[in-house]
Amino acid sequence: MGIVLAFYLMVAATDLSDPLEMFAVYFLSWICLVFFPHCLAHYIVGRLVGVRFSHYAIGKSSITKLGLPLVSSFASALPLLTLKIERRSLRSVSHGARAVMFASGATASMILPFLVVVVSFEHLPLALSLALVLISVANLGFDLYYSPRAGDISRI
Repeated sequence: MGIVLAFYLMVAATDLSDPLEMFAVYFLSWICLVFFPHCLAHYIVGRLVGVRFSHYAIGKSSITKLGLPLVSSFASALPLLTLKIERRSLRSVSHGARAVMFASGATASMILPFLVVVVSFEHLPLALSLALVLISVANLGFDLYYSPRAGDISRI
């Protein structure tokens, strides 16, 4: 549902006349594409490679493991959708299959927000589209730093 909302917001933003309002709607769409496709990517790729999942749950981000003062305290207060893996099925697949499944969520969270950037270039003033580029690059950089240390890629 969050992914559908992201695409709806991208379309709805084009009906706005105020560039700052349009930027705010694009940014909400961007947030949706950072968070919502993550678990879905794990699920789809996991099922394709033979990993089974028991249920979705609300949990905490593993960003808190990094020990970054401001980031860790914010992340510990933010509930996130998590996906519970059936451990037996995870042990039954190859190391490569596990790696692809774990990397899929982080990859989706790093790449999909750039869709908002691409769409924004046609509708926003250049400076505001470039702001979305900077935010997307910062997200990419943070994930590339964080994920191998405490996130999905560290689980490989």
